Amino acid sequence: MQRRRLIALVAGLVAPSAAARTRTESARREQDRERELEAWWARQREKEEADRFWNGPRERRRNLTRDQIERWEYERFRRRYSPYHPYW
Repeated sequence: MQRRRLIALVAGLVAPSAAARTRTESARREQDRERELEAWWARQREKEEADRFWNGPRERRRNLTRDQIERWEYERFRRRYSPYHPYW
């Protein structure tokens, strides 16, 4: 009878600590998973930013002002549709 009580007492003490340990392990796993997801999203944002840089409009890459863009487009148009070749 005393053995049973002793076993029940030990089991009663061990069970909550095991449950607490599994709770902390699951919380740790959730934190690890959250950290992995955050790192993944950070890499995705970095890739998208690089993609926008390389494949976006040239004006944005060059960081030109609107006046500079208009002047650039005017010069491009003038060179393309000029009645004479400017280097002759």
